[in-house]
Amino acid sequence: MFQLPNSYLAKEVYKSFIDPKHFLVKLESLLDWHDLAFPLIEMAKNEHGGRPRYAPVLMLKMLFLSFLFNLSDRDTEFTATNNLLAKYFLGLPINEAAPDHSSLSRFRDQILKVKGVSFFEALFREVILKAKDHGVVFGMVAALDATHTLSKVNAPKDAHLQKEYGAPPQDPDAKWGVKGSETKVTPQGKKIDVLKTFHGYKAHLLAETKHGLITGLYATPGNTADLDGGDELIHRILTNEERKEIQVLTADKAYGCPVWINMLEKHTGITTAFSLPKTMTERGYRKKKWQDYVKDPNRIVFRKERYIVERVNADLKENHSLRRSRYLGLIKYRLQMVMASLAHNVKLIVRILTGVTLRPI
Repeated sequence: MFQLPNSYLAKEVYKSFIDPKHFLVKLESLLDWHDLAFPLIEMAKNEHGGRPRYAPVLMLKMLFLSFLFNLSDRDTEFTATNNLLAKYFLGLPINEAAPDHSSLSRFRDQILKVKGVSFFEALFREVILKAKDHGVVFGMVAALDATHTLSKVNAPKDAHLQKEYGAPPQDPDAKWGVKGSETKVTPQGKKIDVLKTFHGYKAHLLAETKHGLITGLYATPGNTADLDGGDELIHRILTNEERKEIQVLTADKAYGCPVWINMLEKHTGITTAFSLPKTMTERGYRKKKWQDYVKDPNRIVFRKERYIVERVNADLKENHSLRRSRYLGLIKYRLQMVMASLAHNVKLIVRILTGVTLRPI
């Protein structure tokens, strides 16, 4: 096989082939990936002897690419080997193949075993801090919402195997949840409202509305109420500093709870602009208070920004693999949610700082 001279193995060889204004070129120089991967440096050692492992920074970049472009492990291997822009971003010599898909899978599992999912959550926060250091200004209005992700298993078939043969559930962490209702017509022609259910998980997300950057996240089984997940995210997942950055919080009717609204405004110091259910505005002796709340002109303005988080949810599902679980178990779903959210944020950060938009490769 033809071998390039060593001098050609440096990045300069790519300059003749790639667009210097491409998203991946801008991204590679914008973030210090060696710094981001530094907590994984010990994983580069092979305690069993033999061939050294791949550099953690290379594997972390490959894992990130898989979520940025919504690729399977096998497709990530193919892209990293055959696409010049991907090879440039990864820092691979132009004549060298990328690590195979099984190496990527083992790397992911090894992180979870050695560092836990907290490594990915810390990585997510670190990128937000780096974006601020680069001058990205985050909005003071935040929108809260939950989006569901279908489990990896065939739920009806799994339920049948459990009932008929006593088989254990393939994904015991995934639960049945409700995502609203829909109108159906019976064989007799009568319209009825039925609940829309799903089997899987929920991602509870907080996004600032200036750019649509995700600033907080929390993963739960699918049967967790939106309000419970939102409360856990705001009061237990976020740090005091992160909470102080929220001046206004907007959300849909699922979060319309008098106790929680009062807690946020009186104890947490966050102004709320929630849509409210009819049970609050049409019933009870305090309905006048909540009617005035809904009609407040400032809250009306802030409520109009709630669509931002719904747009974020759509982007995560359509472009970054959050429509269906890639893996089994809540821990790995947390990894998937964080990496999908990281891909979404990085895509926006590069566009804000450079004006370059992500395109398919």
